[in-house]
Amino acid sequence: MFYRPIKVAYGLSTIIQRRFNPEQAQKLLRWVSFPSAVVASSLNCYIVRSPEIQDGVPLVDADGNDVLPGEKSHVAAAAGVYSTTASRAILQAPVYFVPPLLVSTFPPLRNLVARHPHLTIPITTYCLLVSFGLGLPATVAIFPQQSPIKPTDVETKFQHLRDPKNGQPYKVYYYNKGL
Repeated sequence: MFYRPIKVAYGLSTIIQRRFNPEQAQKLLRWVSFPSAVVASSLNCYIVRSPEIQDGVPLVDADGNDVLPGEKSHVAAAAGVYSTTASRAILQAPVYFVPPLLVSTFPPLRNLVARHPHLTIPITTYCLLVSFGLGLPATVAIFPQQSPIKPTDVETKFQHLRDPKNGQPYKVYYYNKGL
């Protein structure tokens, strides 16, 4: 399983080198690491979290009370795993694109790197850390921690439950999507 990102990198590199002239290929090859990192990050998240899909997660009401004690939703668990996997894939964008964009277009950084080329790596590393530090909370926040799900979207056993407080059917359930 863990060799797939290497296959992505190798496969893309091979395709680029076969279809483009050497000068164009050299320019394109610098972007091969991005899809490889997306695959590695999202695949790792999915593999680690996939047992939750078989186990399920509890559904709760707006007050955090279990709506059907002892029962778990596999549909909500899958939605949580998929949304977390998507957020891990999206996280790669700021990490890969913001540092080179800042170093090449932000005048103070561009001028500093032009005058002192030996500072390229430390400056790029710092920009990378800042991008990751800002990107991680942003991508985790894309999908709410306590995610809503409609009763019609989950298993039948949850679809016709009523709120014990008012006797009305539930309009929405919540589940913890995980991190």
